[in-house]
Amino acid sequence: MPRAAKGAGQAWLIERKVRMVRPRRAIGVIFAMAVAIGAGLVFLPVAAFVDPVTRAAGFALIQFAVWAFADADIADGLKDGGLAALTRFIWMAVVTVCVVPVVAVASLGEIARVRALPWYAGATGVAAASAPWLIRAILHLPRAAGYNFAELRFAIVFFVAGLISGSVYWLLAGRDAGASLGEP
Repeated sequence: MPRAAKGAGQAWLIERKVRMVRPRRAIGVIFAMAVAIGAGLVFLPVAAFVDPVTRAAGFALIQFAVWAFADADIADGLKDGGLAALTRFIWMAVVTVCVVPVVAVASLGEIARVRALPWYAGATGVAAASAPWLIRAILHLPRAAGYNFAELRFAIVFFVAGLISGSVYWLLAGRDAGASLGEP
């Protein structure tokens, strides 16, 4: 009789372990996404500063921001909205290039239980590099299919940032995406 009681207790313990794996996995995935997004946010300005084309565009953007701030009447409380529009543009660019690709690729990889590094790194890189053209196409903006040399340089920088973000996500959570829920 003690053997049956012991076996019943083990079944309950295994069931409890399986139930605890899902919340632990969810917390791990969210943490890995946050770290991967952070890696992209750290790498993107560094890479943009190293590349001469993106560095020139970045300095032009900073120059525009300084002139917009200097031209604004501070006594009126910056009512014209130029600085707010610039801040919104930068926020949208960061979210589009660093956040959305990681979240989308990691979510698809978790659903499909993909463990492959090329999936997480490559798909995140491609999604980050194609984000500006996808946004222009969705918003029906002119030149959605066109490109120039500077845009291709930005696409390469965005691709490498996505590649790094996807690799960091895979390192932290993607390697275990296909693991059975019963495994500890």
